[in-house]
Amino acid sequence: MRSRTALSALAVSVLLVSCAAVNVKLPLQLRAANGRFSVQVTRQLLSEARNSNVPIASLTGADLARIDSLLPGPPTTVTLTVGNPDQILPVTGTSGFTDPESGAITIGLYSSWSDEPPDVTRWLARTLARQVSHSVRITTGPGFGTTLLDQLVSEGIATAFDQSAFPGPPDPWAGELSSRQECQQWRQLKPLTRRAGLYSQVMTGGAVSRAVFGESTMPLLTGLAVGYHIVADYLAAHRGVTWSELATTPGRTVYAESGYAPCSA
Repeated sequence: MRSRTALSALAVSVLLVSCAAVNVKLPLQLRAANGRFSVQVTRQLLSEARNSNVPIASLTGADLARIDSLLPGPPTTVTLTVGNPDQILPVTGTSGFTDPESGAITIGLYSSWSDEPPDVTRWLARTLARQVSHSVRITTGPGFGTTLLDQLVSEGIATAFDQSAFPGPPDPWAGELSSRQECQQWRQLKPLTRRAGLYSQVMTGGAVSRAVFGESTMPLLTGLAVGYHIVADYLAAHRGVTWSELATTPGRTVYAESGYAPCSA
């Protein structure tokens, strides 16, 4: 398990659909996945990629083609830019934002790859997959959601999808809670699942409102871990479901049919 310092840095940047979009210049534009994705790469990011001999355009095209083969959906825009350091996940070198109304996607990477080189091949692919999952759910399904339960499920679907589309080591938050911690946190969260306005505290963890949660701290990334486990249990019980079907399944249905019960072990 990672140190609390490392997880704190990760948690600061983990809000994948709530970070503010940035004002960018767009020197490179291309189409991917037979025109489904309109991709724009900013001048600064393109320079970083060239300096590091990273074929950012071809990587992005291949990643989006793979994603499209698993999760069809409507056309959308994808902007690749240099990310805000406060929003970058240190362990991935990326950040992501999906507009909750339009489904437009913005991906950010480290501002200086020579200082903190990300594993671009893995984490660009997975960040794209997460954001496309959000985008399809927003544009063709029930949306990202406003209640805590819907948001847990949306994040859980995104994690399950990115790990399936691009196999390898699990996402950093997938296994951070012990069984005891998860049981304890679910007892706190279950009565709050119909409430809105809790996303930031639950997904990030750390300092939280004692008046709401009955405690002043929560393990970091609790919401992302819980959401992923709800969806993983649902997928285990519905082995024939497609990603397109899952994208349109309401969060309450996913939870109800998941059998998720972290305190039963």
